[in-house]
Amino acid sequence: MSKPSDPFTFPRTGHVVRNRSVLAAMTNKQSHADGTLSHEEINWLVKRAEGGFGIITTAATHVVPEGQGWDGEMGVWGDHQLPGLARMADEIRGHGAISLAQIFHGGMRCPQRLTSVQPVSASVNPTNDSENGETRALEESEIEDLIDAFFHGGRPLRKSRI
Repeated sequence: MSKPSDPFTFPRTGHVVRNRSVLAAMTNKQSHADGTLSHEEINWLVKRAEGGFGIITTAATHVVPEGQGWDGEMGVWGDHQLPGLARMADEIRGHGAISLAQIFHGGMRCPQRLTSVQPVSASVNPTNDSENGETRALEESEIEDLIDAFFHGGRPLRKSRI
């Protein structure tokens, strides 16, 4: 029987993790307004790798600017975010852990005061995050665009070796 301290090999990729301890995704609201990682957020995550976690999971990471759910949330929708993502991944890897990202869209919980657009959902719903008190129902094509945004959000993560 495997122990939490035993290494783990991901069957599909062959990546080996030094142990089975995983830092869950936790919101720490330390990223910059443009979705780039701050020095403080990178250090916070790296300290967990130094402390012995095998896998470090980022906080929720929005895949489009209008998908931001709160102040200080990191993003993966622009090339300007790559240097911080790469630095984070390299430093975590340098301490023997790997990094994973939780890609995200806040949907009806995206404050209009933050994104400048009405929050969206599959249907109209009441919300305190909209100027008119309700979400806007997405069109089918917009749902498809969001699915594509999640796919494309993986590109900067791969480029930065997360």
